[in-house]
Amino acid sequence: MMFKKSPFVYLYKNLLGREMKKEVYSKISMGHMAKHVHVNIIDETKGFIVSKNLIPISELMFDYNFPSIVEGIAFVLCTMGTARIKINLIEYNMCEKTVLVLVPNNIVQTLEHSSDFKIEFLFFTFDFISSIRLTTQLGYIAKAVEEQPCLYPDDRDFDELLTIHRLIISQYGKHIAYREEIIKNLLYTMVYQILQLYVVNTIGDAKNAINRKQDIYMKFMTLLFEYYKTERNVQFYADKLYLTPKYFSRVIIEVSGKKPLEWIAEAVIMTAKALLKSSDLTAAQIANELHFSNPSFFSAYFKKRVKMSPLQYREQ
Repeated sequence: MMFKKSPFVYLYKNLLGREMKKEVYSKISMGHMAKHVHVNIIDETKGFIVSKNLIPISELMFDYNFPSIVEGIAFVLCTMGTARIKINLIEYNMCEKTVLVLVPNNIVQTLEHSSDFKIEFLFFTFDFISSIRLTTQLGYIAKAVEEQPCLYPDDRDFDELLTIHRLIISQYGKHIAYREEIIKNLLYTMVYQILQLYVVNTIGDAKNAINRKQDIYMKFMTLLFEYYKTERNVQFYADKLYLTPKYFSRVIIEVSGKKPLEWIAEAVIMTAKALLKSSDLTAAQIANELHFSNPSFFSAYFKKRVKMSPLQYREQ
């Protein structure tokens, strides 16, 4: 399968079919998605946006150069093609019948995709489903989502999710009382279906436990995304895992091929890039957000790794 590099979310044509200026974004939010008035996207309910038909990558695309911050919850159903993506630094492969689950503050990049890559998606805020009664296992499942955002259900389970998606679309074609309530309850059904997939997967994982070194690596990645804004030294993470820095570093290199400091730097730079592209924060404000002692230190840290200053990166 031939792959090609992918640009970020923009809209090729408006409803009149005229060519629009291509815009580059580094934020995936309700407000951003709402700007994309398009025949293949339904935006009629506050806090909820859904694809109406298969979306080819030529209409909803990601710039592999720019990591993007997710400001909502998304269920992405891959119906055709393949793609390679990165979520919070870790790479995943998407193929036909893959379900991708994105949650707020995930940082996403599309690295490459096949020319026939197509998806269906639902994008919504937590407030939109805040009344749903979730199980006491939610914390455990949330951790599972963080560690495995891509699900690979069997044909029957994937088809059931597509059926729920199509039922939601069909409701938008009706002008009836309680339409929004019906749509919201169908979304609740999909949420529970996906949670069930995680329950099944976590049971399977318990039967096929990962080895000790992989466990250390996964725990490090979890800690990294909790503390990378304030902690950038190996000793801190080694202490959290009750390991010596030397053994901790050796394990991370063996499992991932990268040193812990490389992972820490990549997390910091990835967030800095996303903030530079998706916000109006100054370099000094971003330095403060990432807990650098001063803007000059942040600028030097960024330039050493990106080969350009924060302002040059923003303006390119």
